Amino acid sequence: MEAFINFTAQTKGRDKLFRTVQYGSIFLRAVFGRTNTDVVTKMKKLESQVSMTRKLMRFGKSLDSLEAARRASKLQDELLRVLLTASHANRSVFLLFDHLVWLGRAGVIQTDVDMWNWLSLRFWFLSTLLSLLRDLYGIQKALQIKHQQLNYPNGTVHNELRLEAKVRQEALRRILVENLPLCIDTSKNVCDIVVQMTRLKLIEVSDGWVGFCGVVSSILGIMVIADPTLKLTPS
Repeated sequence: MEAFINFTAQTKGRDKLFRTVQYGSIFLRAVFGRTNTDVVTKMKKLESQVSMTRKLMRFGKSLDSLEAARRASKLQDELLRVLLTASHANRSVFLLFDHLVWLGRAGVIQTDVDMWNWLSLRFWFLSTLLSLLRDLYGIQKALQIKHQQLNYPNGTVHNELRLEAKVRQEALRRILVENLPLCIDTSKNVCDIVVQMTRLKLIEVSDGWVGFCGVVSSILGIMVIADPTLKLTPS
């Protein structure tokens, strides 16, 4: 109970819980869409209310992302520096536009909510895409190290592609198992990418899959907040 109280005392913790509810309602809406219209109506209202609550909870977070971008700009690894700085910068813009969406929907200001919402989704997508590229870079570096440990002729991804498929899959499996934070972050970003590309109409995915991916991503986020050792660094 104490651990749960400490978790919910954190803004990030509450946000992830609300996010789970938000995407859980989308998933349930898709499941019961054809059989129970009353549940669908309730889930739509719940999703809308939770979405607005999360936007309010994120108010001012754009500055936190700017600070994260500043810290990332000091990383020694050049590619990590570029990817993470750009990712945090895009997330800052996403959150700034997200603030405008909340202000517009709350009636505080008169603005084109749909336009700002579309723009915020674009920058959210770019931020996550850059974060996913950071994950792939981490996997590549881990593959190189694994090759050296296994005494492969040359610790490069190029040579890895020449190995038998079974050996290649085993090497990748070991990397993901041994580097749980990298595995979690990659999985979370893949799930978020599916949600974002669907909302931007870049792909066609059912509401059920959007809700499922959102719930999985949220649960993975909860795991990282509950156990900081699962957090990928730097990120």
